[in-house]
Amino acid sequence: MKTIKYIAAFLPLASLLVSCNDDFLDRYPQDSVTNETYWKTEEQLRAALYPCYETFEYELLIKWAESTAETVIWGNKNSGLSKVSGGKHAYTDGFPFTSYWRYSYGHIHTCNNFLDNYNRAEIDQDVKDVYAAEVKVIRSWVYFMLTTFFGDVPWINHVITSEGAYGPRTPRSEVIDSLMTDLDWAASKLPHERQTGDNVGRIDRWGALAMKARIALQNERYDIAAKAAKEIIDDGPYDLYDYEKLYHLEGDIENNPDNNEAIISSIYVNDIRNNNMSNETCSPVDFIRFNPTKTLVDAYLCIDGMPAKPGLEYYKRTDIKTSPLYKYPEEHYADYFQNRDPRMRMTLFTPGDQWGGGDDGDAEYRRPNDIFQLPRFSSLQPGTLEITAKTQFLTGCSQVQVKQTIFQLRKCLVSNLNVIRYPEVLLIYAEALYKMNGTLTQTEIDETINRLRDRVGMHRMDLKELQQWNLDLWTEIKRERRIELSFDGMRYADIMRWREGELRFGRAITGPSLTVCMNDLGANPYPDTGVDEFGDVIYEKSRAEGGPRYFDPAMHYLWPVPYEERMKNPLLGQNPGWPE
Repeated sequence: MKTIKYIAAFLPLASLLVSCNDDFLDRYPQDSVTNETYWKTEEQLRAALYPCYETFEYELLIKWAESTAETVIWGNKNSGLSKVSGGKHAYTDGFPFTSYWRYSYGHIHTCNNFLDNYNRAEIDQDVKDVYAAEVKVIRSWVYFMLTTFFGDVPWINHVITSEGAYGPRTPRSEVIDSLMTDLDWAASKLPHERQTGDNVGRIDRWGALAMKARIALQNERYDIAAKAAKEIIDDGPYDLYDYEKLYHLEGDIENNPDNNEAIISSIYVNDIRNNNMSNETCSPVDFIRFNPTKTLVDAYLCIDGMPAKPGLEYYKRTDIKTSPLYKYPEEHYADYFQNRDPRMRMTLFTPGDQWGGGDDGDAEYRRPNDIFQLPRFSSLQPGTLEITAKTQFLTGCSQVQVKQTIFQLRKCLVSNLNVIRYPEVLLIYAEALYKMNGTLTQTEIDETINRLRDRVGMHRMDLKELQQWNLDLWTEIKRERRIELSFDGMRYADIMRWREGELRFGRAITGPSLTVCMNDLGANPYPDTGVDEFGDVIYEKSRAEGGPRYFDPAMHYLWPVPYEERMKNPLLGQNPGWPE
């Protein structure tokens, strides 16, 4: 991975990255750099740009954006991340509320410091503006996250003094208006060509438009989202790559220029911008943090395009035509993976896969396996860690023992992380068109959803077949997005936008069916919590089963404004339903 040498100089109002080479470091020692002596050359602008890209950090991209939803569940059910989707969080919790609020505004501060000073560089204005445009795109992503989770938030677009830090929140709509303006300006300044070579990972015009499309869709500005997405589709240099290789080293954008799918990426920088993704999805010596849920497993269609079961998509519907290719009820763990959408095997560990997760759940206790067969539950095969393997039905890497257990994640992300991929642009366009017109034509489906299916050899979506099978187009658009973008950091935002909190959040966390557990493992790993209405073993109950997990639509569609921040600044107020 790319190694970028630089130091951080802590200024009175901001932290400033300096230097990409040793000579520059020698000329500007850390203790002498200030805003007054710095912003002169393009080399200095480039060096100051890097800490702005630190915004795309793993903590925010994946942990905040994905672990708080229900496609994956964090390995410790008592952690702040796990509490959110179960409605167990309190308004006074510091993590994740205060933590992510402060992380976000720390990154905004870094971006603002750049934007306040970049014009002082003694270089052509067009060159300066490219750097500033990148920073505005980055800052817009932070505000996208803040507004999605908190709603109204303070709009701060300059470095402020402590006296200026205590004011009310800005209405969400006004923040989004400002982001649209910023992104239009950025798109007008950024290069049309994909960034390669030494510039790989830097944002181009299409990245600005993709960010604009994402934010517009989230805020129901469907015409803007559709227009931005269509421009990328018609005129941009991006396209589809190999779905499975995307998440492995051979398909990394730094190693393979054929990967023209990653529009914005977070590039790994040794000792600076790194992450523990591989170890948190796949480790033989620690518990798995990211555990795929049974609802994700149930969401995968069969290879003929029909549902394996109604699932939560068609909850309590009895008229849904299901696939004759699927064996239901399942008798063995391997049954879940038979004749399913090929992306399932590319996302979740499937019996027969090679893996490096140590011992699995087979009968040979504490003997490492080279081939994955069954999830391991610590309650059945205890080891040095109180964990089991819930990562079997997850989304992708190797398996470990995790305290709760469902399925295993195979999407072994390399050190670089995707921020926005081209498939999201296709799905934004499809959703925006549907919301504007109330339907999609078959041609529009072929130009968007079926392009994604074609590349993995999946049965195409056909409007006539949907009608024959009693399937709903809107439901299937949402399903396609969940499957294609699993673990890309968009699940929480999607559920909030679709107002599906009551259906998706606050439900029991479940694993394989009791029948599968008895047949393959010889026991129920959670005998004290019973099974749910579908016959699946329960790891943690919802209130429907007498447990703690629930979702209150009067309050849980927004996070509480952090308690510590409100104590310092009462003008921030509180979101609806949360205690003052």
